[in-house]
Amino acid sequence: MSDHIIDIDPLNPFDVLKASMQYRRLRREWDAKVDIFLQRIAERGREVLDAAGYNGESVTVTVEEIDDGYCINAAGKGIVFLEFGAGDAVNSGNRYADMMPFEVRPGSYSETHGQQYSTFGKWVFGGMVYHEIVPRNGMQTAWETIMQEWRSIAEEVFS
Repeated sequence: MSDHIIDIDPLNPFDVLKASMQYRRLRREWDAKVDIFLQRIAERGREVLDAAGYNGESVTVTVEEIDDGYCINAAGKGIVFLEFGAGDAVNSGNRYADMMPFEVRPGSYSETHGQQYSTFGKWVFGGMVYHEIVPRNGMQTAWETIMQEWRSIAEEVFS
């Protein structure tokens, strides 16, 4: 990042107008770079989710523009199971577990939905017996990646 100096003769109306125009141009350039920076961070998070297998038949990951920034949106029927796992492998220590409108712990889904795991510690799906679904922690990993890489992204965009 660099400093910008706008020379001005306060007694010259033309200099005042020219300085005002320079300031507005610099401000537009800054705002555009901030937008690019925020979009690149969100896109990096989406890439991490893609690598974790979140984009597929049952889950869609998008980067959406919102007021004052961008949002990584992972939506679909299986998103909770992908992020937190199920059965014996539930990751209740995931940074987003406490933010959910439901309890994240082994058996909580089965108890709420009357499924077999809460009674037998297993469930059958498609003829297969399951005790767990290993969590992929994609959203948590995306957050960790963004926290590690934001500075280098900022240096690229603002240099």
